[in-house]
Amino acid sequence: MTWKKTCTSSLLVVALIAASHAVLDTRVALLVKHVWLFSNLLSFFSTDIPDFLPLLVGLITVTAWIIFFYLTRKNIYNTHTRFFQLIAITVPLAHVVKVIAKFVFGRINTRYWLHHPTANEFHWFHGSANFSGFPSGHMAVFTVLTIALSIYYPRYQSFYIACLTLLALALIVTNYHFLSDILAGAYAGLIVHSVTYSCLTFPRGRNNEGMPKSGRSLRGATR
Repeated sequence: MTWKKTCTSSLLVVALIAASHAVLDTRVALLVKHVWLFSNLLSFFSTDIPDFLPLLVGLITVTAWIIFFYLTRKNIYNTHTRFFQLIAITVPLAHVVKVIAKFVFGRINTRYWLHHPTANEFHWFHGSANFSGFPSGHMAVFTVLTIALSIYYPRYQSFYIACLTLLALALIVTNYHFLSDILAGAYAGLIVHSVTYSCLTFPRGRNNEGMPKSGRSLRGATR
């Protein structure tokens, strides 16, 4: 993709996020509240989601690096090697990006807004517990996973996309995030993946699969 197309698509996504923020976010949140009556059951099942995300990110990252180094020590450079190398970088990086973005934007959480509708939406550079809604970290992390799986194991791409879509819907119907938080999180994940994948694929001294040109074994390769 050329820089011109990249800039154009970025502007379109930013415009979509801005439109969602201006028109849809509060309406969707109020609709969900009225339809689901903000039930205790939904709240119970979604209360601890943020507590598990850092743990999940750490587990995926450590596991991916262990598998990657195991395969490279065996001189195996194949689809699995490239996949684990990619997610070992993009998953924690997506998490770091969302932490920084949440602090910078300091956007009010959906549930807090429902109880304090007159509160300021953004608290710039003052992100905290009740002001950490934008962007969605879950969407950022699972978007990079979905893209990586789709690239290296495309046979089940429809399933990966369906799971990501269900996650987005779950975050909305539990009033865990505004719609624009979801869109921004997914786009943040896309950016993290695109930059990382480009760096791994085209650096000097590497082939177009992100692996060294010399001393490369195809043992166990899957294509």
